[in-house]
Amino acid sequence: MSDVSKEFCLRLAKARRAQGRRQTELAAQVGCTQSALSMFEGGNPTKLSEETVKKLCEVLGVPFLEAALPVADGAFSGTSEVLRDVRGFCPNSQCPSNVPYVVDGRLFYRPSRNVASPTGGVRCTQCGEVLEMRCPVCGAPLNDGACCAACGAPYVTPAAVEGQDVVAYARARRMEIIQFRELV
Repeated sequence: MSDVSKEFCLRLAKARRAQGRRQTELAAQVGCTQSALSMFEGGNPTKLSEETVKKLCEVLGVPFLEAALPVADGAFSGTSEVLRDVRGFCPNSQCPSNVPYVVDGRLFYRPSRNVASPTGGVRCTQCGEVLEMRCPVCGAPLNDGACCAACGAPYVTPAAVEGQDVVAYARARRMEIIQFRELV
C-alpha cells in the first residue's frame, strides 16, 4: 500500500513490540508472511495490502487514519484509500522546531513536521503557532525539505538578520535550539 507513510509503518512496529508480540504470530493472524511484515515495519509500505494494514491496525489497536491527506483542490479526501499522517509545520522562524541552515549565503529553515488533523487548527507544541498544512505561497501539498517542490518558496520565512553574518546566526541559533531541547 503506497499511501502509507514510513512513520506510520514504524508506529505499527512500535505498537507490536509494546504488546510483546512476535512478527511471525502477528503475520499469521493478519494473513501475510513474516518477511512482508518485517519489510513493512522497516518502512516499506508497498509490502502489505490495504486490507492487511487495516487488520494490523485493528489487532494492534492503532487507528486506521482515513480522510487524512489534503488533495489538490484544498479539500480533504474521504476515501479509505488514504492512509498517511497529515503533517504540518510551524511557520514561526523563531520556533525551536525550525532549524536554520545556510546554502550559498541564503538562510533557510528545516521545519520539523508535526502530526496534525485533517481539519486544521492544530497548534505547534513548541510555540503555539497554528501549523501550516500546505505551501503558504502556492497551496501545494507539503513535501519533505525546507522549500516547496511546486513553486520553490521556503516554507518558513527567514527571520531578519540584518547586519549579521547568516552563517554565524544559523550556528548560534542551532546552539540555542540544542540548549532549549535539553531543558525540555
